[in-house]
Amino acid sequence: MSLPQRDISPLAGQLEQTLSAGRLPSEVSGWGSQLLQRLRQPVQVAVAGSPGSGKSALIDMLLGRVVIGRNGGGLLVDVCHGAQEMAEVETAAGERLQIPGLLAQMELPQDACRVRQILPDPRLRWHSYRELPLAGPLAAQQEMLQQAAASADIILWCSQEFAADEQGLWAAVPDSTKDHSFLVLTMADRQVMRGTLPALIETLEPVAAEEFLGVYPVAAIQGLTARAAEAPQDGLWRSSGGKQLAEDVQRQVDLGRASDVDQAELLIRQFGSTLPAEAAAPAVAAPVTAPVSAIAAAPQAASLAVALEQLQTGAEAMLAEADAAGGPQAAPVLAQCMEMIRNLSQSLDEMPASAAVEAAREAAQDGEEMLMLCQLEQDEDAAVDAVTLLIQLKKELMEEPPG
Repeated sequence: MSLPQRDISPLAGQLEQTLSAGRLPSEVSGWGSQLLQRLRQPVQVAVAGSPGSGKSALIDMLLGRVVIGRNGGGLLVDVCHGAQEMAEVETAAGERLQIPGLLAQMELPQDACRVRQILPDPRLRWHSYRELPLAGPLAAQQEMLQQAAASADIILWCSQEFAADEQGLWAAVPDSTKDHSFLVLTMADRQVMRGTLPALIETLEPVAAEEFLGVYPVAAIQGLTARAAEAPQDGLWRSSGGKQLAEDVQRQVDLGRASDVDQAELLIRQFGSTLPAEAAAPAVAAPVTAPVSAIAAAPQAASLAVALEQLQTGAEAMLAEADAAGGPQAAPVLAQCMEMIRNLSQSLDEMPASAAVEAAREAAQDGEEMLMLCQLEQDEDAAVDAVTLLIQLKKELMEEPPG
């Protein structure tokens, strides 16, 4: 079961209890409140772009059905979970209407400006969609995009060619948001027919490497056709580009929620009473140490087990030291994190070569590179990210141990 599908209500309840009881020091109470808010709401995926860039079609493709259709033009549209299929429509005059059914099948008031489409789709419990129309004066577009960057967890930028004016608009988005954003080249089938797609991707790749997680050419209509078909259309789903985008977006959703869960568990373990049973299961399991017979047969595995356990205990110790010092000290925490991940890499280097060991080495190397980026910032957020990274790495290696 992926993390977003796991019931994290007990964990959120325990964190709320810890906050309400005043157990968190003032230095971290704001962080705890933000974590609680994120745990109790879906990951928001904003789909932004100019009019006609294919935003509605992309959301429909990801949902696997025509929900917005052609009725989303110029509107701010939220697609979220609810018990009944209906749309809440807000007009420029301030009127609020509730209309049963799907937005794509409705006749909206002429002054409609915002729609909240509710669907009983269980996937929307874990992440919602927001269609963000960028039109009008440049200042208005900039303000709307900055608001989206502040509230959205992931942004999909829809464009047919990501021209210079779009690049200028995107440049003002904070780097922390760019790290969780995708450039989606919509209507890619047209580019394929013209024979211009490879050259366009080659032109945009240097820009996208700095500004996005990657470039994703997508033919949304074909992708929707594949997903809505009664018989499986895996080949069309894959060739449309939709499959890769959907999987990578889901991966970002999983990583974001995993980070929130890890940080909440750390706070509760350090300052709360006890973790709820489901969340506490990994934490209260027997320490990750090899039995005597295994140590004798495979000292490398024992060395790895010790290194993994050090990641967990070291992270908890850093939280305790930060509390005793009156607040997190970024530099010492980041230095300790780097030392621990290098110890892990050394343990992996001593293990006999195998595909699993090589994958674990690559994961540790990626983690070390991310820690180096954290060290550049040298602030409390960077220290928290570093500790969370170590805990997540330990969990991944425990689930698929090398050797």
